[in-house]
Amino acid sequence: MAPPTPDEIAKQFTANYQPIVDLNTGAVAGFEALARVVQADGSIATAGAVIEEIEGQPDALKALIRTILVSIQRDMVPLFERQQHFYVSVNIPPVILGSGQVLAILEELKLTPYLSRIACEVTERQALTSVGRAALEQARQAGISIAIDDFGTGHSGLMQIVGLSFDILKIDHSLIDTILTDQTAARMLRGIVALAAALRLRTVAEGVETWEEAFFLRAAGVDCGQGWFWSKAVSAPEASGVLNQGYPLSQARPV
Repeated sequence: MAPPTPDEIAKQFTANYQPIVDLNTGAVAGFEALARVVQADGSIATAGAVIEEIEGQPDALKALIRTILVSIQRDMVPLFERQQHFYVSVNIPPVILGSGQVLAILEELKLTPYLSRIACEVTERQALTSVGRAALEQARQAGISIAIDDFGTGHSGLMQIVGLSFDILKIDHSLIDTILTDQTAARMLRGIVALAAALRLRTVAEGVETWEEAFFLRAAGVDCGQGWFWSKAVSAPEASGVLNQGYPLSQARPV
């Protein structure tokens, strides 16, 4: 089957936004823009299987990233103008991030004034390759913030991480899943928080599903959390609502 054309991708995909929540205040610190498929009946579905099909197709992948950035331009720029405290992150593979194409798209969409509000997510494994390191350096020189995604799954050495230039460390959900039952996992989490503090990085815990996990993470010094405990990815109008309301942790405590 031939890969979808850029025009087909632009019609087939949109973005939903999962809140990233400040663990101390409950305010929405940001959103992760996640690709979603627009069904024939107008409903929205997850896009994992479709994305897997186009990951090896550079033109299709570039078209998908452009479509997500178009969604950010449409949905988030009005909120950027009204709210000064939040950012939006988007997954961009190093092969695209390091090619110069992303900055060209950002300029085309007039998003360059908001570069400080947009973070590109690159997985730990991707970041540690030669292509990944070069892409991160190019992005930082262009003024784009970088988040290392899925941290804790790449089996990296300390000096490899110290050698990278980035802003946000996203702790993988596989570690979060075990922090309440495995003492080693809890100690690893505290070690990651200490490393991030030494490097002056913001930390985001992914895959938070319970109040107990959120409370533990806050006590351990993690800055923000992301997961179904607060919300799944939501539409742009819903994102505007949760940005105004936030998610105070005390209000979510079980009775």
